[in-house]
Amino acid sequence: MTDDAAILIINDSETDSDLYYATRFHVGGPIPYVQLNGKSYLLVNDLEYGRAGSEARVGEVISTTHYEEKLRSKDEPVSLVGVVDLFLQEHGCRRLQVPASLAFGYAEGLRKAGYELEIKPDPFIPERTVKTTEEIRYIETMQEHAEEAMGLAVELLKQSKVHDGQLWINGSPLTSEHVRVEMQKLLLERGCEASLIIVAGGDQAADPHQRGFGPLPASQTIIIDVFPRSLENHYWGDMTRTFVRGHATAEAKKLFDDVLVAQERALSLIRDGVNGQDVHNAVVESFQKSGNENGEKNGKKVGFIHTTGHGVGLDIHELPRLGRQPSPLEAGHVVTVEPGLYYPGVGSVRLEDLVVVTEDGCRNLNRFPKELEI
Repeated sequence: MTDDAAILIINDSETDSDLYYATRFHVGGPIPYVQLNGKSYLLVNDLEYGRAGSEARVGEVISTTHYEEKLRSKDEPVSLVGVVDLFLQEHGCRRLQVPASLAFGYAEGLRKAGYELEIKPDPFIPERTVKTTEEIRYIETMQEHAEEAMGLAVELLKQSKVHDGQLWINGSPLTSEHVRVEMQKLLLERGCEASLIIVAGGDQAADPHQRGFGPLPASQTIIIDVFPRSLENHYWGDMTRTFVRGHATAEAKKLFDDVLVAQERALSLIRDGVNGQDVHNAVVESFQKSGNENGEKNGKKVGFIHTTGHGVGLDIHELPRLGRQPSPLEAGHVVTVEPGLYYPGVGSVRLEDLVVVTEDGCRNLNRFPKELEI
């Protein structure tokens, strides 16, 4: 598009990371953000006007009241599209670049108002994939909290006793729900939210995103995946460990060792300029060499059934990828490295670290040990 095109986002910054990145303003309802002729604007109602004026990192905060009154005076419905239309008319702009996530209703309203829309795919603001020193510090803090929560989970597992094939603590079965809640309480005290922590044991863990439920099994693998998000700055952390409370089988020990070797192989390859696809392929090759083939068993995919990693920042899953498609890595990217193997009836293992890509390698933000039996 030409230079007279405006960039437009209409959303809330609690769910739209591009909007939050552009404004650094927390808001739970949809607001328009416009970037036009080198200047950025945030259009907000009077409820948010004062706070936006002091908090939002934009060129100008504008109250929508004037535009709403103008719409009413013309007996037109008051809407965000109507407000944006009047604002853009003042600036003589009829062409817009909008994110693919723009709500259909807004897009249709703008088109009916005569605007030409260019839908830009994610990431709408591509520069946010390369993290600043400040952003890396935010993520590193989340990772520290994640490790603290993981340590709490390990202590609960260590305190448990084996009885009838299950783990018991204080006279009751130790459940996925109990471990998850205790981790969530700790993280909330640290200013984080972590609603979807995974604590999955036995065959439950063969579904990589199964959160886990009920009593935890003894002498079987238990996958714990914790990914806290800061309530203050919205940045995420992400880590996974696999444990056995009791005695691990020889098969489970082999899976753990094979995953650890594959992860170390991936970590050794990551650096500026490397393609994330090549890192993923190296993990696939490592598993093939160790005899861990993929397939299907009783209607479930088994083996290495997901990709090796993904970017982390204001979104828990963002670019770049360590996966099946080309995705070049740059210094400043923050990515997970999380190979896993999943075999119902045998065991499931996933190990996940979070690393910062550097010019000559990567810096691992995890220090938590990788030990199977506890």
